[in-house]
Amino acid sequence: MTRKDLLKSLARLGLTQQQADLALDSFFNSITDALRQGKKVSIVGLGTWEWRKRPARLARNPKTGKRIPLAARKVLFFKPSPLLKKKLKG
Repeated sequence: MTRKDLLKSLARLGLTQQQADLALDSFFNSITDALRQGKKVSIVGLGTWEWRKRPARLARNPKTGKRIPLAARKVLFFKPSPLLKKKLKG
């Protein structure tokens, strides 16, 4: 699904193209702002986005087999809600 598809879905609710675009921008900006602040974002029926810490570790270059150190880092993680999982299974 693309942004254009989402805009079409909002337009079916009776919103103009401009209103739908503004609503979608506002929605995405709200999520982005919360994540930038390190907050957890939960949307009932969809899932949760949150930052998780990955510890430093040694990795291996698959081509050469050489071990290389990877620094600790934060990664964005999405966990789907049980309701979404249920809908996707059938």
